[in-house]
Amino acid sequence: MKLKEYLRVNKIPQHKFALTVGRSQGYISQVLSGRYILRGKVARQWSEATAFQVTPHDLNAEDYPNLTDGIPPDRLSNVTAA
Repeated sequence: MKLKEYLRVNKIPQHKFALTVGRSQGYISQVLSGRYILRGKVARQWSEATAFQVTPHDLNAEDYPNLTDGIPPDRLSNVTAA
């Protein structure tokens, strides 16, 4: 699931998600628009903030080329097919 969809479906405003991940609402907006790409560990941390409903692959397919890359084995059940 893409982050934009996750926020919409769960009715989470950008400013609230920003507080969760320690960034500004403007930064969240830039990520959602594709202007900023989350790299490596940060993509995994944001994914964890969504309980892996948004996977590291969803956030950065270059750093996480496989759908389940970056997801702890005990959390794989949270991953749904894209």
